[in-house]
Amino acid sequence: MRWIVTVDHHGGCIGMGEDADGVPTRGAPEQGDALPMEFRLYEASGNLLFEGRCGDIDADWWHGFEPLNYLWQPFRCRRLSYRRAGTDEPWRWLRP
Repeated sequence: MRWIVTVDHHGGCIGMGEDADGVPTRGAPEQGDALPMEFRLYEASGNLLFEGRCGDIDADWWHGFEPLNYLWQPFRCRRLSYRRAGTDEPWRWLRP
């Protein structure tokens, strides 16, 4: 699933993500505008580290774990919340 970090509260990860084939890549944050979901990644203590955009987690929750899996070790991301982009829906925690 395509995903990209668009806001970096930690440092050094703007544009980090994967292309549609799951290959790690960097891009411009504006490339996320075409993706339907927003996500947020947090430390275990609840501090927000990164925000971004990704493919439709509701349609493919398994691949919704990709940003979390990729940033788990290097930045200690432990939780991911998401919602449909451009809405005021409440943020939902990613759970299988």
